[in-house]
Amino acid sequence: MQQYRIGIVADLLGISPEGLRLYERSGILDAHRQAGGNYRKYGQLDITALIRARSYHNCGFSLKQTESLLNSDDLCQVADLFHTRMEQLKAEILRKQATLTWLQQMQALIGQLPETLDIITISHRPQMYRLEFMAGDTLLLNTQECKEFGKLVDWTPFSFPAQRNSWQALLEGKDESISAIGIFHEYAQLFGLTLPQKTICHPPTTCLYTVIKLSGDEARPTEYLSPLLNYVQQHAIQVTGDPIARTFLSMNKRNQYTRYRQIWLPIET
Repeated sequence: MQQYRIGIVADLLGISPEGLRLYERSGILDAHRQAGGNYRKYGQLDITALIRARSYHNCGFSLKQTESLLNSDDLCQVADLFHTRMEQLKAEILRKQATLTWLQQMQALIGQLPETLDIITISHRPQMYRLEFMAGDTLLLNTQECKEFGKLVDWTPFSFPAQRNSWQALLEGKDESISAIGIFHEYAQLFGLTLPQKTICHPPTTCLYTVIKLSGDEARPTEYLSPLLNYVQQHAIQVTGDPIARTFLSMNKRNQYTRYRQIWLPIET
């Protein structure tokens, strides 16, 4: 059977010589060496095996899985590996589709900023979950809870910074902020998330809604929430909960650190 040196096979398949050596070290490929020589040579069956290995690679299988697929004589084992990869791909596709939807929503939100900034309207806040982790500058979570918090952070961009301000403190002219990681119910349900025990559920409700722009490190709730407070007092509106904010865009971190926030203030209808 005709055999070819590593350089020819590498060029033929678009794989570097080191890539072919990696396939050897992984047990996917066995090079043929002549007695007393160090030159690697490959035959036609080696080339077709390499094509199959590239096929598995492009399907997302690891080198270890590819070695198992190529060397197994157990059809059930191969079918199981295919099934596992199919389920992984379904999850990846679901997340990519959700990411596309999220990007479309953000693009629309950003595009509306010139018209919506600082405008107060009555709107519907969707159901939201929040895990509060810091009151002012004080951490609220123990070591295990910090790990649970980190798992929610892994779900960004669907999870997001979600601040709560005490409405009663605002009425008294005080700043009281509680930082959290938040996620809307639609995404928690879509991904089947198990939320930490300390997670707070905020049911859907009617709210005063506004979008604000913050700059600098010392943004004070008594200042940036004062338009909402004035609106409530001028229109004799009954507030039923604390304002919840979602920071959906951060820019210019090196200078003024600009943030854009959506704010929902629950009201009686």
